[in-house]
Amino acid sequence: MGEAMGKTRRNRAVAALGAGGVLAAVLSATGPAALAQPASAQAPSLPKACGAIEALVSDGSSGPGLGGEVLRVTGGGQSILSNNTLPLGGPDLDDPSDMAFLPNGDIAVTDQGFTFGRPAVVEVNKSTGARTLISGRGRGTGPALQIPASIAVEAGGDILITDVSAITGNPQLLRIDPATGNRTVLTGVGVGAGPAVNVAAVGLENGVIYVTDVVGNQIMSVDAVTGARRLISGPGRGTGPAFVSPISMTSDSPGSLVVLDTDFPAGPGLGLGALIRVDLATGDRTLLNNDASPPGGQQFDNPIKVKYDACEKAYYVLQTGFTPTGPAGRVLQVDATTEARTLFASYRGAANFALLLRPVPVP
Repeated sequence: MGEAMGKTRRNRAVAALGAGGVLAAVLSATGPAALAQPASAQAPSLPKACGAIEALVSDGSSGPGLGGEVLRVTGGGQSILSNNTLPLGGPDLDDPSDMAFLPNGDIAVTDQGFTFGRPAVVEVNKSTGARTLISGRGRGTGPALQIPASIAVEAGGDILITDVSAITGNPQLLRIDPATGNRTVLTGVGVGAGPAVNVAAVGLENGVIYVTDVVGNQIMSVDAVTGARRLISGPGRGTGPAFVSPISMTSDSPGSLVVLDTDFPAGPGLGLGALIRVDLATGDRTLLNNDASPPGGQQFDNPIKVKYDACEKAYYVLQTGFTPTGPAGRVLQVDATTEARTLFASYRGAANFALLLRPVPVP
């Protein structure tokens, strides 16, 4: 079960020339000055420009002493945001498995602590890379962390992580208070009603908690108060291609999820992996992209993480690197309209399981 777990954005005044030739300051196209203008001048429509982005990628074995690190990856190269010596000071990064943005823009990292036996949730400063312990040995009460894997952050700042019980070894979803580090079980065996829980990944999309299950090959929602689980898609609900190993999810619209299935077959001689859309109302599944559809372009090879960039209308998909020196890992860009798969960036690293996107330079 532990293996499944691991496989686990001022108001602004716009100067506009009114009908009477008077320069009026229009704030959000409201107020007397705005109403005095022709409709075409009341709400100027400025083109939305997509700024450059960088990918933040976790690396589990390329840091000092084969420790972990957080990489900044772009098409122009890569750099290190944080590792055990950059900057100096604790806590160490051992085996980071997932990352999520905190409300202040810093990064919360789940660290499985396989090498030193100190599983933890660590905050990494968005600019300096300085690390602070959020929860783990020495901070926080509640169930001890065992194999903290997937992570998401609620609107109020509480942190959700997937883990396993130290007592039973069963998967569970923990909620962490970042102010204290205290941990409580939100859903798991004996907590929350609904389908059997084999939690592999957690996501917050449109304010709803979702979890993937790579044992039952299904997607569930989790009630944020009671922990009750409800089947969204999988065996018994929804039509379309069956999940093989749903390991990550994102959303490009309020009515659906896009699930990354790392083991979904594309056909003989083709790599495994697919993006599958799930209709939240019906549970129906539609294949969006794999190595056979469309053919050509960059190929999936057991992709591990997906994120959606609404400005570019593109999915970013993480392919892990195999050793610190190569073969290189890749971040692929999948156009949501044309479905074309292109290379956003390649990088050197290994054991890469987490992906975040943010503007360049960091505001």
